[in-house]
Amino acid sequence: MKHHMRIKLMVVTVLIATIFLSACAEGATFSGSKTGDKDHFDIDFKVLNTSYSHELEMKEGEALDVMVEAESGTISLLIQKGDDKPAYRGTIDESTEFQFQVGIETEGTYTLTVSGDKAKGHVIISRAHNNSN
Repeated sequence: MKHHMRIKLMVVTVLIATIFLSACAEGATFSGSKTGDKDHFDIDFKVLNTSYSHELEMKEGEALDVMVEAESGTISLLIQKGDDKPAYRGTIDESTEFQFQVGIETEGTYTLTVSGDKAKGHVIISRAHNNSN
């Protein structure tokens, strides 16, 4: 008899834990992957309800290639050196896919920030390579 009670208690505990964890996923701030190095920042997400940043050292005259795949929610991008005027600031709030390039006017450390509100998508910001070498 005690064995059956333990099994019932275990089943109820597992069900409660499952419901609790499912509810937590809906309010998740991030579910996905992100990588960055001296040449790129890549963030691929099923859920993005926060901001992530990465810094790149850039030289005057260089450029950044930006690729955005927005599936849902709102994705905001900010590319800025310190408190200077942003090199790029934009918000995407529709399903779309596009690429563009951002020119760097002054040398320095640029902060690349990707923010989301109920967002699902993929953003890659990478140093543009000069093909004439």
